[in-house]
Amino acid sequence: MEPVRTSRWLLAPLLFLLGGPSQAQVESDALLESLKPQGYVSDYAGVMDANLRRSLEVRLRELEQKTSAQIAVVTLRSLKGGEIRDFANRLFERWGVGRKDKDNGVLILTSLEDRKIWIEVGYGLKELLPDALVGRIMDQAVLPDFRHGRHGGGMARGALTIAGVIARDSGVTLSGAPAPSGARKSRRPGAGNLLYLLFLLFLFLRRPLLGLFLPLGMGAGFPRGGYGGGFSGGGFGGFGGGLSGGGGAGRSW
Repeated sequence: MEPVRTSRWLLAPLLFLLGGPSQAQVESDALLESLKPQGYVSDYAGVMDANLRRSLEVRLRELEQKTSAQIAVVTLRSLKGGEIRDFANRLFERWGVGRKDKDNGVLILTSLEDRKIWIEVGYGLKELLPDALVGRIMDQAVLPDFRHGRHGGGMARGALTIAGVIARDSGVTLSGAPAPSGARKSRRPGAGNLLYLLFLLFLFLRRPLLGLFLPLGMGAGFPRGGYGGGFSGGGFGGFGGGLSGGGGAGRSW
């Protein structure tokens, strides 16, 4: 029996030298396999309140209804030792973000403890969302919020910016959810509304990229009073089996 015990002791280092999976890889792979989409937004890190999450779900559902494109937003506490680009690519393929016949999906993934974000783009959107543009969106729409601890807001702004690019390319407008039953009717435009529009125009002239998401993220995008009640993922029918383009961009903060 002694030779058997000796061979077992020799087997472990041999597997290590041959490139066997590390403990970190095993834990990261297990995490990947355990993740199930909670909707368009899978906030495993718990960085979004109910109103913000619902508002984002509404916009992303509307984007799919009007353009067929799908955006998945995923927040994690940790990658468990995994590398974010590889993790995002495999999660995209596992969930099949985007339509199978169009490959028009986008995955926005962040890991808070690793302080990293990666945006993976499907084959069908590679020309519309090249790596350089995706990087600029992160720099201007996502990271400013991240650096101040507003991770939920940063993820929402990034997703809405990308949704705006896709919507404009398809010639559609994302109007948002209808007002809930019993909500107050909006008043006629007045001086306050005019000043608000002038403010948006000023920002747009100073920072053109903001024009992609200011109409979505400020005012119409995030309801001030909320929709009432808790979060509901109604309307999400699952992702469609799209393929990743193998590209994208990432950042640390």
